[in-house]
Amino acid sequence: MKYLLSIIFSLSLLISYSQITVDLSSPYDAPSFLIDDVLLGGGIIASNHLYQGDSVQIGFFDATNTSLGIDNGIVMATGEVGVLDPAFVSTFPLIPNTVTDPDLLNVANSVPPLLPAPHTNSFTVSSVNDIAVLEFDFVPTSDSLSFRYVFGSQEYFAFENSQYNDVFGFFLSGPGITGPYSSPAFHPNGSVNLAIVPGSNPPLPITISSVNSVTPINSQYFVDNQGGLDTISVASGYTTVLTAYAAVQCGETYHIRLAIADGSDSGLSSFVWLEAGSFSSPVLEVVDDLGLDSTVLEIPCNSNITLTANGGVGATYEWYDDSGNVFSTNNNVTVGSGLYWVTATSFGCPVISDSITVVSQSAPEVSLLNQYTVACNATINLDPIVTGGSGNYTYDWSNNSADSSIIVGGGTFGVIVTDQQTSCYGGDTTIVVESLPPDASILGGGSICDNGSTVQINFTYNGLIPWDLEFINESDTFFENNIQTQSYNYITSQAGTYEIISIVDVNDCMANFSGTAIVEVNQNPTAILNWDDYLLYIGDTLFLQLSEDYSIYEWYNQNDELISNNSILSVYQAGEYYVYVVDENGCSDQSDLSIINVVPRSELYVPNTFTPNSDRHNELFIVHAQNIRSFNMKIFDRWGDVLFQSDDIEKHWDGTFNGNKVEQDKYLYVIDIVGEDNVPFTKSGIINLLY
Repeated sequence: MKYLLSIIFSLSLLISYSQITVDLSSPYDAPSFLIDDVLLGGGIIASNHLYQGDSVQIGFFDATNTSLGIDNGIVMATGEVGVLDPAFVSTFPLIPNTVTDPDLLNVANSVPPLLPAPHTNSFTVSSVNDIAVLEFDFVPTSDSLSFRYVFGSQEYFAFENSQYNDVFGFFLSGPGITGPYSSPAFHPNGSVNLAIVPGSNPPLPITISSVNSVTPINSQYFVDNQGGLDTISVASGYTTVLTAYAAVQCGETYHIRLAIADGSDSGLSSFVWLEAGSFSSPVLEVVDDLGLDSTVLEIPCNSNITLTANGGVGATYEWYDDSGNVFSTNNNVTVGSGLYWVTATSFGCPVISDSITVVSQSAPEVSLLNQYTVACNATINLDPIVTGGSGNYTYDWSNNSADSSIIVGGGTFGVIVTDQQTSCYGGDTTIVVESLPPDASILGGGSICDNGSTVQINFTYNGLIPWDLEFINESDTFFENNIQTQSYNYITSQAGTYEIISIVDVNDCMANFSGTAIVEVNQNPTAILNWDDYLLYIGDTLFLQLSEDYSIYEWYNQNDELISNNSILSVYQAGEYYVYVVDENGCSDQSDLSIINVVPRSELYVPNTFTPNSDRHNELFIVHAQNIRSFNMKIFDRWGDVLFQSDDIEKHWDGTFNGNKVEQDKYLYVIDIVGEDNVPFTKSGIINLLY
């Protein structure tokens, strides 16, 4: 029946018009992002993020302007969190995960003894399934921890006070905490569950059996959603927004495990929504935008501003300037432009704010830089960098110009920039130095091979661009005009000594130049092996070598594996071989493949006598052979007549011709064979036939 209900809920999703959205895509599929960038608020530093469960059991939700009471955050479920989204297309059925959490089973079974009669001890949860666990270490900056959440389920109004008691828990462990639930090895005193009914004593975990309107029990924390409110039509009921709270020690490391599971079965889903930014510890608050995020505060020209910090009752403060000096211990300071920090000690814990930069927006800051250097015969455009103020400026230059920028040669120049809105002004002075003729040089060249290799010649120039270049290489003259960079690279394969003839900039300023670049072209080696295709008999060794001597040898097999660096390669097995060589000039070549085939030697054993006298010994003329492809044998009498012929080595001569025994005599045999090496071979000899 539960399975059928699950299908009905999944199908009803397709016609839902709810407004909640769920996102499981990147970056919301990363536990570290969900924790650090979604769940965490102020005063918490998290580490060692871990998620266990199916990837579809956790994601980001947005329930803005809905009835949930939480705008957005993390949602975890015992099934697919996507069923909350009207646009979701179910992948049902899910592949069951193998995550275990005995604490959840203990929590589920701790509920019945705490329920009012007649529900006390009315059910037992046999197992927990479809578990999803999100856990991490964290360090609080204050003495407390809190976060907001909502629990909901498809099981409401059907399975309260039954073995199908879906369960969740927030298991906190760390310094000062002793509890009945498990915890990491570095917190040996166990953990406590923060997911409890508010004000319950003893603590009552929140499940469909402990918060509902059927029993009813703790119904003030329950929302009846049988009609399918605008947001959560999939869940027939859910809690109001609840707050998990714990006292902690600031600056110490704690561990929290956020877990949810199906009770006794895997049908229907339960959900827990965790509010974004709510997992927090109290932090320092400062007016005028001084807080956890660095900000820039703009104030009028020549004015001050008061910054007020609030770290709680009894907090103490230290204000720092941009030099790291403490200039005030009050909760408020009056400052002008500058960079400031404030720290507060609250609840026995230090809390540090980010910095704030206070600037006078209306007071223009003018920069011409300290000094400019221009090439000989050149000019420069002085364009002051102006920041601050309203942006409506007037300019007064020392050469009586009122333009926003001026073009000048060498000399000393100053400018006053006035903000017409505030009448605040700023200024700066600079020196323009006309430099001596620029320097140029030629470098590079080198030794190359005549295999198409090239070498780079580098021309460097520190003058005004663009510039024109003329250079030679003993026989040819080269021109390159309108070069737009301070360097020019010429690629060549032509030998020679390269020198600069002239370098001139756009102002007809001739550069001083120096240097030469020498290009040597060396003949490329030719690697030709002494063997091309060759048959190598088993047990023999073949020597592959080149006719010339080289500096480097690299022998490779058909798998391009380096097998030797010797000048001669000893080959004793079949394969394909080639060599890469480098001569004394660094030029290289690679040989063609040398194909070596290894074959066994053909062997033939022919007796010289046989005795077909019916004594059952040596009755047949038997020829033995090894490693042959074909066989043909003929036996002749002394007059040249063929007495016996066979292409089958297993067919032996019995000393007869046409069924009659031949005379005792000497007979000629001729054997033609082709070995495994495809080499033909003929052997002949005399057979002694004796009776």
